[in-house]
Amino acid sequence: MRSGLLLTPLEWLWTAIGVLLTILGTLTHLSFPPGLPGLGGYSFSLQIGGVLLTACLAGPVAAVCAQIVYLGLGLAGLQVFAQGGGWQYLYQPAFGYLLGFLPGAWACGTIAFPQRDPYPSPPAHQRAADAKRWAEGIPYSPVGLQELGSGSLVALALVHLTGILYLLATQPWNEELLRLIGLYSGYTLPGQIIVASFVAVIALLLRRLLLL
Repeated sequence: MRSGLLLTPLEWLWTAIGVLLTILGTLTHLSFPPGLPGLGGYSFSLQIGGVLLTACLAGPVAAVCAQIVYLGLGLAGLQVFAQGGGWQYLYQPAFGYLLGFLPGAWACGTIAFPQRDPYPSPPAHQRAADAKRWAEGIPYSPVGLQELGSGSLVALALVHLTGILYLLATQPWNEELLRLIGLYSGYTLPGQIIVASFVAVIALLLRRLLLL
C-alpha cells in the first residue's frame, strides 16, 4: 500500500514497464494489406497501446508516472518519440498529443481501478473470501470489458483534445492548422481505436490471470 505520495515498489515496477511498452509501441507500426477495400495501405503505430495497457493493468498513478518518464527521456534527447527527441520537440505540432498521454493515462487508470489504491492490502478475511470466490469460478475483479473499453476511449478523447488545444495555441489559424488536425487526429484516430479495442481485451485477460 502506498505511503503518502511515495510510489510502492509494484508501482515503480509498473512505471518502468509502462515506459518500455510506450517506447516499443512507438517503434512498432502495423499496416493493412494494399488490396484491402477501404483500409488498404493504412498504417498506424502501437504507441497509444503502451499507454492504455499500463493504465488498465497498473492504475492511474503508475500510468501517469510512466508517461512523465517517457516525456522526460524524449525531451532529454533520447530518440523515443515518433520523430526523434530533444527539447526542440516542444515546437513539434505533435507534441500536444504526447502531453495528452498524461490526462489520458490518468482517466483510463481511474476507470480501470475504481478504488483509490489499485493495489490495496485487504484484510485476511477479505483475501480468504476472494480466494473462495475464485475457486468457485466467480470473477475476481468486478471490472469488465465495458469499463476497460470505455476507459480506453475516454483516454483517446483526452489525448486528441489536448493535442488539438496545443495546435490551436501554437499554430497560426489558417489552412495549415486544419491540415495538421486532420493529420494527427483524423488520420491516426481509426488506428488508435483499433489498438484500444485490442488493448481492452488483452487487459481483461491479463487482469483475470493476475487477479487484478
